[in-house]
Amino acid sequence: MNKKSLLGLILFASIVIAGMFLTTELLINQSNKANTSIDQTRLTEEDSTGDKTANTDKKENISKDSTVNSYSSKITPTEAADNASITQEASAGFVTNTTTDITEGEPWLSANPSDTDTSGDSLAASSAAAAKPQLIYDSTEVDYQAYIPMMQYDSDLKAALNISNPDIDIDAEAAILFDADTKQVLYYKNPVKAVFPASTLKLLTSIVALNWCSVDEEVTIGDEITMIASDSTRAYLKQGQILTIRNLLEGMLLPSGNDAAYAVAAYVGRKSLYNLQASKEEAVTEFVRLMNAQAKEIGVKNSCFKTPDGYDAVGQYTTAYDMGLIGIAAAGFDTITEIAHKSSSRNSFVSGEDVTWNNTNKLITRFSGKYYSPTIGLKTGTSTMAGRCIITAAKKDGKEVICAIMDSTAVGRWEDAIALMKYGLE
Repeated sequence: MNKKSLLGLILFASIVIAGMFLTTELLINQSNKANTSIDQTRLTEEDSTGDKTANTDKKENISKDSTVNSYSSKITPTEAADNASITQEASAGFVTNTTTDITEGEPWLSANPSDTDTSGDSLAASSAAAAKPQLIYDSTEVDYQAYIPMMQYDSDLKAALNISNPDIDIDAEAAILFDADTKQVLYYKNPVKAVFPASTLKLLTSIVALNWCSVDEEVTIGDEITMIASDSTRAYLKQGQILTIRNLLEGMLLPSGNDAAYAVAAYVGRKSLYNLQASKEEAVTEFVRLMNAQAKEIGVKNSCFKTPDGYDAVGQYTTAYDMGLIGIAAAGFDTITEIAHKSSSRNSFVSGEDVTWNNTNKLITRFSGKYYSPTIGLKTGTSTMAGRCIITAAKKDGKEVICAIMDSTAVGRWEDAIALMKYGLE
């Protein structure tokens, strides 16, 4: 091979090798870009999957079997989760119904400039409001009416109130009388006017407690009792004491202990959250959500509850009709009626303390001057905004009636209740 041919062969080989090198470099760069793109996609998917996994785990935790006893009107943990939307509406101070038929001209219905649906508020804002309810110590300093929407007066309510209303003179601003068995309205006065529940709301607290707990479950009193208002009625519980749910129910229903109500709320709230370490605010907020969900199951339409003890709070309101329905539901629990029928009760705590509580209900207390023998309960309530209230049940000759007396006077509360119960039973 001559020198010229050899040089040509070397040049050709160099070009081929250079071409192969450049091709390899290009392929490597494309591969790296592809891998980078895949890694970024995986990172995005993993982030998304991580969120989905967390939510799935949370749902799985919510759906775990509960130790809750079975009752006919029970809201289970799963049902409570399904009712989560109620939280935003209730926390914002409104319970809305887009199909409501509002009827003008009813004496208990009044237009309100604040008739605005705020259920679209952020969940964070709603939760914060529910976690720290604005208790009302002086109603003259709070525009509480701005948080009360137009009351719903739908076709079902119209039908229920379509009766020949008897002429019974009572002091209460609002009242209603039901046949407990049929739920037929026997008498009403301003039944759908916004009023305030005061401690009559402890009946709903008791219902939720019994739906979530057995009466012998033990509860250690924590700092949740510091959440009560300074002028609250008390069962005089102390942190560290250990009571049963039954003890706490008696502490709520007899001396009307707000501290007992908050102890129940914190215990049940943590149970519903599956989180024993939840703060007192988180636990009580969850319990209030359960209260509003339970009320909805009962048939309540014109109420929003903010506290487990019924203390006056911004955004909390109810009606005589709704509280009558809650009274009917409460009377269906033997534990509640058994406790509420006692004039006094001695309680021995698991931690060793021994106390005797007296009932605030004069209708079941002999020699009180207001005793009415057919009465079987249920609960009194008093506050600046609520006035003097009582939800009471009476039974005679196989017939049972429930009445709600809202915003009456000190003497009128008892006389109003007796007048309505006598009419219903006799």
